[in-house]
Amino acid sequence: MTIRQVKRWVGFMVILVLAQGGFPAWAADSETGGGAGLADEAAGQGNPVYNDYARYIAGLSHPEGSLAADEGKPAWVSYAKAIQRSWQSFDKRLARMRDWRARELNGAAAATIFYPFSGPDFVNISTLFPQAKTYLMIALEPVGELPDFSAQSGMNFFGRLQGSLYELLNLDFFITKKMASCLKVQELKGVLPVLLFFLARDQARVLDVRYWVMKPDGSTEEAPALERRRPGDGIPGVRIVFQSPGSTENQTLYYFRFNLGNDSYAKNQHFVSFLKGFGPMITFVKAASYLMFRPGFSDIRGFILDQSLNVLQADSAIPLKYFDPAVWNFKFYGTYRGPIALFKNRNQPDLAAIYKKGQDVYPLPFGIDYQHRLNTSNLMFASKKVKLASEEAR
Repeated sequence: MTIRQVKRWVGFMVILVLAQGGFPAWAADSETGGGAGLADEAAGQGNPVYNDYARYIAGLSHPEGSLAADEGKPAWVSYAKAIQRSWQSFDKRLARMRDWRARELNGAAAATIFYPFSGPDFVNISTLFPQAKTYLMIALEPVGELPDFSAQSGMNFFGRLQGSLYELLNLDFFITKKMASCLKVQELKGVLPVLLFFLARDQARVLDVRYWVMKPDGSTEEAPALERRRPGDGIPGVRIVFQSPGSTENQTLYYFRFNLGNDSYAKNQHFVSFLKGFGPMITFVKAASYLMFRPGFSDIRGFILDQSLNVLQADSAIPLKYFDPAVWNFKFYGTYRGPIALFKNRNQPDLAAIYKKGQDVYPLPFGIDYQHRLNTSNLMFASKKVKLASEEAR
């Protein structure tokens, strides 16, 4: 078949698909198959421009990319050098985390990783659970958009981005108020550029980026991010399809802007049903401001306990008292010194007693959460007892 014939055949197939009702499940209604149906659809080889954007945002040279001509701009050159130094230092922590994961989380497997109260922190879940098919991140920060590097203000973007990343690369968590301030400026309007930064730094190849919205009737709509055309009103999000280095399997990252408080949760059961459609999941939570200690966040706390096969969390997530020992097995890591001064009323005496006793407590070779320094942090890994779950199912 000649090149001309191939082009004619592709054009004919596109017309045929449109005539038969448009493209299938990944842009379809969430009611026809739930979240899993959206995540299952491949994005083909995608648009290479999205990967060009991701590498450029991450300060990584890409001579064959569509933004290669902009790599000579002084603002980008300065940023690329500075962010490389910061990343090299941060990657030492990630290396310790990867070693720990290989020893301690090797048996933890689920198609979906759920990360509530996440902000744009994709790097922690991609390091701890690199093989997941789908990542679900939920926070209050706006979705944002791809930067317009052709505009005069485009080069101001890099200073803003570097400032927004400072806390995560140095403390391993985002400060909510500062992040909110950083993401309101003209040059950096939301989390999307930060997500692309982490994907590129993770050596992933970004295939597709689409704005996503869930309407009040539970239907969903998407639009290519390159068009900078937002879908209609509803719960906003973004869907990114990528491939990890050395893999040909597509993985999907969703980020949703959504308030996880009980009032919002109760009013948006269509969205809750959509999340449940992704099936049993592993939940990761850190730097969650101890919100799930409060009665006003009992619904998301219950969702995690009901829908998760495993929960990996710091002490700022769900209080230990809500984990029924008849349902869960536990392993504890690191040390528990109690919360930082800002959250001093969130101390957990039962957790402190476990760490003092030292049974089922193991080393944690990296810092994480608010007690971010090495040898001051803690994680708990809770595994649901499969035998009990199977008996309940019968």
